[in-house]
Amino acid sequence: MVRFKFDPGCPVEISNYDGSIYEPWFTGTIISCVSSNEFLVDYNDLELEQTVVRIHQIRPVPLPVGDFELKIGDDVDVFWKQGWWKGYVKEDLGYGKFRVSVSGTNTKVFSKEKLRVHRKWIVDNWVPPIITKQLKSHKGTDETEAGNRISELPDCILLHIMSFLEARDAVRTCILSKRWKDLCKRLATLTYIPSWDENSFKNFKSWVLSSRDQSCSLWNLTIDTQFQEGEEDLHTLIQYALFHNLQNLNIKINPSLTPKSDLLPLILASNSLTFLELSYRRGGSIAAARSPILPKSLHLPALRTLHLEYVNFVATRDHYVDPFSNLHALNTLVLRCCYLIEDALVLCISNQTLSNLTIFHICFADEFFNEIVLSTPNLCSFTILNSLIFEQVLSSTCNLSFLQQVNIDGFKNSTWNLSEDIGEASVFLSWLQVLANVKILKIGYSIIQAIDNDFTVNDNSKKVEPPCFVRLESLTVNKEFDARVPDDEIIEIVEHLLQNTTPMPRVNITEIYENYDQYYRC
Repeated sequence: MVRFKFDPGCPVEISNYDGSIYEPWFTGTIISCVSSNEFLVDYNDLELEQTVVRIHQIRPVPLPVGDFELKIGDDVDVFWKQGWWKGYVKEDLGYGKFRVSVSGTNTKVFSKEKLRVHRKWIVDNWVPPIITKQLKSHKGTDETEAGNRISELPDCILLHIMSFLEARDAVRTCILSKRWKDLCKRLATLTYIPSWDENSFKNFKSWVLSSRDQSCSLWNLTIDTQFQEGEEDLHTLIQYALFHNLQNLNIKINPSLTPKSDLLPLILASNSLTFLELSYRRGGSIAAARSPILPKSLHLPALRTLHLEYVNFVATRDHYVDPFSNLHALNTLVLRCCYLIEDALVLCISNQTLSNLTIFHICFADEFFNEIVLSTPNLCSFTILNSLIFEQVLSSTCNLSFLQQVNIDGFKNSTWNLSEDIGEASVFLSWLQVLANVKILKIGYSIIQAIDNDFTVNDNSKKVEPPCFVRLESLTVNKEFDARVPDDEIIEIVEHLLQNTTPMPRVNITEIYENYDQYYRC
């Protein structure tokens, strides 16, 4: 099969969000080929610097399609915020207007000119394919030949292509021909996204248990639940998947659903899982009382990536929470909107193999004193977002000698007043002392602003010595594109932070067009 060539000057669509369900695609141009899998690209509509991206983050611009039909429930791409975002049609308003749910947000109204059929670029093919009878301005291509090119692919390639489809779309391929009839039954990747049918999850579970080829392993399972009933169905499906050698589990549970009490122990007893994303949230936030309590220590021998959202942690000893030290293969850890409850005051991230750590808004039992302790000698990347960092002490049991990049952004305003002797600038500088071995440092303008305000009202803060960054190559300050802040004000604070660092690293001030959690691919 001939590979599609991304040559210099080739128009493409570019994704900055590696792995997100709702990733946007922005138009751009290939500048040069950096390696066999990396390209230097330039954005057409975003005022961003030229960026190196990997091959899975680019795709050709799809050919224009003539008139096409849209109905309620159809997946579409929406041109919004200067990019193409995935959504689905919720209502046909007539006169070429549609109400569309975009990227998990509230619905918005778009004209049909802003919509296109949602497709994925998989193994150098559009899925679903662009049917040539729809192409009014591109003649000479035979529709049958286009369909046959896909049908002639070997089963392993077809199964790979189908693995990118939602389960209901993959099952629909059985009507294409005799060859496709049983192909979906051998899928090793299944993705369930809720539909309008309240029985859709029950039907999905029934199909998996009764129709799927029981001799085939189920490597990857994604479940995004919106139903309020079906606890038994969810437990049965997870049990089936784990019995069939499940390796990657991504499960989002509606807070209105109360899963069986043995669901969490069932998942956390797996010896095969290498990736686990567990979220007890759908839409808005929920109280800690509604979140499950995780065991004091986790034991998943094969687990390499762990994402936890809206779960509770309790202390093991002396107010310490230390659940990750026995995950001996762990490489990536993401904690989002988690709670330390009861008498838990210290979050200890203790793991010998951990390389990437992201923390997005941790709630502590005591809002006036809390601490994060890093015991991660192999940590390469550390991101903390949307947190009360000026009320949290950061310490480390090691010098973090492999630290490559640190991202700190989305600072939340303090709920209590710091003393004159311990201002916000002093607290942040103490964080930087712990992270002084970093090579690339990115911080949000909100932190610069807080430090500037602290310097204005608290003379003692200016007396605290900034760290000496021994390996720092670049410092970037990210500000929202509509923030009317002179760069000179930012540079003044940055120079203070770097006064003890030689040689002076590169300093960049970058405007971002997305929420910081999207920008940092959280």
